[in-house]
Amino acid sequence: MSDPINVRDLAVGTRVQLVNGAEVEIVGNPQDGVWLFARRLSSADDATAAAEEEMIFAQDVVAIRSQEQ
Repeated sequence: MSDPINVRDLAVGTRVQLVNGAEVEIVGNPQDGVWLFARRLSSADDATAAAEEEMIFAQDVVAIRSQEQ
């Protein structure tokens, strides 16, 4: 089992993978520990969904792909 991800620490520009296999880039983080604002980079379910911005629920984040420095 992997370590939990503290979404409060995720910076704008960080790329993460979601439980559904999609990869998103953080565009805003209210640091409430519940929501992230993200731009979809890829989607396992819907290829037309790429580049859409949406709110992401913290529990849907399963992995950090790249972290902004």
